[in-house]
Amino acid sequence: MKKWSKRKIFKTVWFTIVGIFFIWNLSTFQSRDLPEDVFENSSNVTVNITDDYLGFESNLTGNAINVIFFQGGLVDPKAYAPLGRKLAKNGYNCYIIKMNWRLPINDYQKTLELFDLPNGKYVIGGHSQGAKMAAQLVYENPSLFEGLFLLGTSHPRDIDLSNSAIPTLKLYAENDGLASVPEVMENRNKLPVGADLVLVEGGNHSQFGYMGQLFMDSSADISLEEQQKICLENMLSLLKKVAQD
Repeated sequence: MKKWSKRKIFKTVWFTIVGIFFIWNLSTFQSRDLPEDVFENSSNVTVNITDDYLGFESNLTGNAINVIFFQGGLVDPKAYAPLGRKLAKNGYNCYIIKMNWRLPINDYQKTLELFDLPNGKYVIGGHSQGAKMAAQLVYENPSLFEGLFLLGTSHPRDIDLSNSAIPTLKLYAENDGLASVPEVMENRNKLPVGADLVLVEGGNHSQFGYMGQLFMDSSADISLEEQQKICLENMLSLLKKVAQD
């Protein structure tokens, strides 16, 4: 039997490690631990899943505000389904957009075709790269949206929304290893006037959705349920503010 050279052994071990890391890293972007009933219809919520979005539509009357949610880069959009369903239970339609290759940077403008934005009341936002592209869409179309929410992101960084008065919520986490507190603070002067910046104490980047802990993210000091509760409460406050305008 031919003996393996040290070089071949090294290459084999190296590519095995890289392959294991790639598979592990990819798996963290998948949704996990979702509530069993998250995609079930109920008396308060109708679930409408299409090729373009996961829709959670409220059966409650008297509210005409729609929420458009952009997923984080590479993240399974289903990771945000529990939050979308809870928004619908509180009277707001929520549409989590499915991006090609799960990359909002390449597909964010399709929202302009999916919804009748000029004739409705829409609040837009997202998580991580999704938040970046939501801010970009507001920057490019300032008259189409009634509110903006940004979860776990240092953006807006490359654009300036400081001349806008759109009601805005920015949630950032104390232990976020991908959008650190100093990075968030560095760009806060580019947020719209009167934007609410809320620190999620003990939270991290990954717990803005139901997914694994992403590479380079820090560990959270609070539970997923607690961080999701904070997200919901603050988003409901933003939506109530929009409704009053």
